[in-house]
Amino acid sequence: MRRISVLIADDNTLFREGLRMLLAQEPAISVVGEAADGLQAIRLAEALQPDILLLDIRMPGLGGIEALPQIREKSPGTKVLILSGFSEGELMAKALQLGAKGYLSKLLTHRDLIRAIRATYAGEVWAERKVLSEVLESLRQKMQEKNLPLSDMQETLTDREHEIVKWVIQGMTNKEIATRLGISDKTVKTHLSNIFNKLKISRRLQLVLHRIVEQPD
Repeated sequence: MRRISVLIADDNTLFREGLRMLLAQEPAISVVGEAADGLQAIRLAEALQPDILLLDIRMPGLGGIEALPQIREKSPGTKVLILSGFSEGELMAKALQLGAKGYLSKLLTHRDLIRAIRATYAGEVWAERKVLSEVLESLRQKMQEKNLPLSDMQETLTDREHEIVKWVIQGMTNKEIATRLGISDKTVKTHLSNIFNKLKISRRLQLVLHRIVEQPD
């Protein structure tokens, strides 16, 4: 079976080594290179054409966000998974708009890392559950910054959908929301799908959110 080739781009040497050691335990994955900044990531992506690029969002000189368009141009077959040590909903949204296929916290577990690589390699968009609350909170803050009432964005949401948004922003899982509201997990997922559509979230970002909804709690 063909191994999944992975390029790691992060300015922290110890973090890169840690990722390489974790991935070395997986017979189906092969680390083909490491980069310490965005420029190196662009050059190595072009030269190696890896299946997956684990790309740090912040690096000295050229960061992941800035490097992403060139990486996509020079290695169009490479699927980029953004790595971040910060909770940055807006940067996450921007990365996905620029063509990244997923967004991972640097606090991820070994299991989540492997799941993300495999899912992304298979063509899925990947994000952790907490991304959902960050995106909704980011949308709320945007409306406040523009001095627009939240009702302008949420006027089409039902009372139950408003309630679900509130619990999601507080970090509750689908199962926890279902228990609190006395409804099924499937009903929560249906409400969330309707919320995404009504908030007119961008197509790529919406795919990410739907992926989160379909992940088991």
